[in-house]
Amino acid sequence: MTQSFSLSRRGILAGLASTLALAACAQVSYTAPKAELANAFAGNSPARRAGANAWWAAFRDKQLDALIAAGLKRNLDVLTAVATIREAQANARLVGAGDLPQVDASGAAGRSRSETGSVGETSSATLGVSWLIDLFGQNRAARAGASAQLDAAYLSAEVARLTVASAIAQAYVDARYYQEALALTRQSLDSRKRSLSMTRTQDEFGSATRLEVLQAEQLVTQAEAALPGLEVGFDQSVNRLATLTAGRSAEIAAQLRKSGGQPRARYSASVGVPAEVIRVRPDVRVAERNLAAAVAGVGEAQAAFYPKLTLSGSITPANIGGGSTKTWSFGPQITLPLFNAANQANLSAAQARAEQARLAWQASVLNAVEEVENALAGYNRDARAVSAQSRLVENARETVNLTRSSYELGESDFFPVLDAERSLLSARQELAAALRDQAVNFIKLSAASAGGVGVPAV
Repeated sequence: MTQSFSLSRRGILAGLASTLALAACAQVSYTAPKAELANAFAGNSPARRAGANAWWAAFRDKQLDALIAAGLKRNLDVLTAVATIREAQANARLVGAGDLPQVDASGAAGRSRSETGSVGETSSATLGVSWLIDLFGQNRAARAGASAQLDAAYLSAEVARLTVASAIAQAYVDARYYQEALALTRQSLDSRKRSLSMTRTQDEFGSATRLEVLQAEQLVTQAEAALPGLEVGFDQSVNRLATLTAGRSAEIAAQLRKSGGQPRARYSASVGVPAEVIRVRPDVRVAERNLAAAVAGVGEAQAAFYPKLTLSGSITPANIGGGSTKTWSFGPQITLPLFNAANQANLSAAQARAEQARLAWQASVLNAVEEVENALAGYNRDARAVSAQSRLVENARETVNLTRSSYELGESDFFPVLDAERSLLSARQELAAALRDQAVNFIKLSAASAGGVGVPAV
């Protein structure tokens, strides 16, 4: 509850002196928090490169570049984040208007008839001005909070862009993996069909057994059974790309079928030490800006406990019955909060929100470090996995050639050929999976560390 008092000139001066003395008590200062971080990540971390390109440029893939560009321009999450920026801008302008004098005008006109039949006309217009003097920083705190919320909106849009770019890149890597797996399975299916045909021919001449024919047929059936699942995986990846880019699945699939090849990063990720990552992670910066806004809210709630000084005035010219009059008024008004139970509740709520924001910032820091560490765990081992799988493919391919030659020369039965072909397909598919993991971990690490120069705005 508040009470307004009309004061004498001496009372006004005394009130002004007391309010100015209290003004310093209502200020809340804010200092950005500092995280206690290790000097380096547990996993071996590539150095952070200044002026690096956007991280997806490492793949040197024009189709991936085009898909990400489309996503940053048309993705609905990105567009929603941009709309949120416009809302925050409007809110900042609205809060800033509180420091300006408020001017309003009103007018009235009337006509009346007396019992004697005479007609009278009246008209008046009023111009009013009021100005709330921000002695205790309530408006200043509100402006600081709105500014921090605007910063958070800009950074949230950056989070949305980074998330969308990462999701598009991962869906693209998945689509290329399924294309490769389908191609390998179809190649293996053709080879197995040729082996089956040869085995059937030899069975007719009595140089192969019925068991060998059945086993050859089994390998053909296994390859045929694997195709539908891989086709579904490719279609789902394409559909994901269509959703992320607000495009059409049929058009994206047609573009992907024109060329193939699994994407591989051509240079190392840009990471650095934990302090560098935390400094550039947009989600951590959003959390810090939300904390700043919440602390400003505490200052705004504290300022509500102190008096409010308003300067107001009005001028009213009027025309009554053909005569004109003019009235005016001007003076300060002090509003003193007497019963502050509501103010105390608002302050407690603001302090609780500030504590929540502080904890949210700490959680964002811990989450950022965990994401980078997890991505590093895979990224640092991917090259070894790809190298080992590549050697395994070469060994399996040579084994197939040797066993097939031995079988065709009659030096061995068909079982070693079947096993060798099965091992070759498995090795090639595992290599494709290892290449997918390598690309995905590069993407995850780049996104987790906000590597490169960041995601360009649209």
